[in-house]
Amino acid sequence: MKSSQVIVVGAGIAGLVAAYQLKKNGITPIVLEAYDRVGGRMISDRYDQYILDAGAQFLSSEYPILSELIKEFGIEDEFVEISRTVGIVRQGKIRKFRYDQPLSLLFGGLLNVKEWLVFGFASFKLLNKTKRLPLNNYSKWKDFDHEDCETWSNGYYGKTITEYFVEPMLEAFYFQNPKETSKALPIAINAFSAHKAKAMTLVNGIGTLPELIASKLDIRLNTSVLDIYVKGDEIFVNTANQKYKTDRVILATPAPVSRQIYQPSNALENQLLRTSYSSTVNVAIALKAKLAHKKDFEGVYGVWIPRKERQVIAAFTIETAKDSGRAITGELVHVMLSGGAGRIMVEQDDEKIIATILQELELYLPRISKKVAFTKVYRWLNAEPSSPIGRSKNIHDYRTAINKHNKVILAGDYLGMPFTEGAAETGLWAASTTLTNMA
Repeated sequence: MKSSQVIVVGAGIAGLVAAYQLKKNGITPIVLEAYDRVGGRMISDRYDQYILDAGAQFLSSEYPILSELIKEFGIEDEFVEISRTVGIVRQGKIRKFRYDQPLSLLFGGLLNVKEWLVFGFASFKLLNKTKRLPLNNYSKWKDFDHEDCETWSNGYYGKTITEYFVEPMLEAFYFQNPKETSKALPIAINAFSAHKAKAMTLVNGIGTLPELIASKLDIRLNTSVLDIYVKGDEIFVNTANQKYKTDRVILATPAPVSRQIYQPSNALENQLLRTSYSSTVNVAIALKAKLAHKKDFEGVYGVWIPRKERQVIAAFTIETAKDSGRAITGELVHVMLSGGAGRIMVEQDDEKIIATILQELELYLPRISKKVAFTKVYRWLNAEPSSPIGRSKNIHDYRTAINKHNKVILAGDYLGMPFTEGAAETGLWAASTTLTNMA
């Protein structure tokens, strides 16, 4: 049996941030990770002259925790802005707009004058109500967590904006259906515009940051936790090859994994641990040569495909618009399936997935099938935590109830915003709470 003052289970960004914060405050935790690499869904692969972000696709200039870590690890020169031009399909045509230029929604043909005026005025009213709320702490958005997104958006913006802006955004980023999602999430995402947030990436891949954080920590890879149980003031963590005794555990794995290894101590923990996840398949398609872009694609980074227009693809990106170094001699296209398609296709073999995706991509990138150098399929069964009505409030109540008697602290994306900074915030909160309760 080995002993450690604190054990962190999971080396995704939540667990890594938690462990790193503990270490900076004088506690050296052991981090147990089931897989053979760190980062969770924040990982990158390198193949020949291509850089592939396998899970998370971009960062933001308004991610305070991750931005500070990027600076702390000396890679701020690699933290670069992505093209601001996005496309949304309407009536089979890609309508371009720049997210920092609201008029482009009108001039690009996505919205007509009436729709644009409604969208602009309604969004402005929202920003005035929310601009002081933290963008990375979902528990602070509980006052908006009482109605589903589709009902709210249809009434607030109108059905057209729901179908051609709100719905494709939720699917492109989180693989989630607006009917099953609380309005708190899209309202929080809308608030990024009040801060003039820029979409960002790391030149050598988003996975660079978790790898650097991990280099400072004691991490045991290929170590699956079988169970965690509390006995008096001690906690025991069992793995296949080792038993650990500890004073505190930060459990930073996705909810479906956490509930398999930990018995919740109360009804609120139980409810949080039953958070469901959307599934998706991300596919990187490397091309032998640069795309001969039509005018529709000039400068476009990402394309969202609304449910009224899509078959299975929620979004695809032209990766050299993220950073020119993503594909030196060729091109790299990255495809994300919708949540509904992801649930079905995550179990299919690579060949069938590729064939289905290429058939739909041909509508926008003709003859792409003839230019493929290689493909890489990433299956994410637990891609993003769902955000039904009540999750924000449950997180708030959980954080409020935590005290020194809690030996196991939950962290991870289902305890926060469903993106990398949100997960990092939960790790920072879990570490700070642990330090306070151990003092």
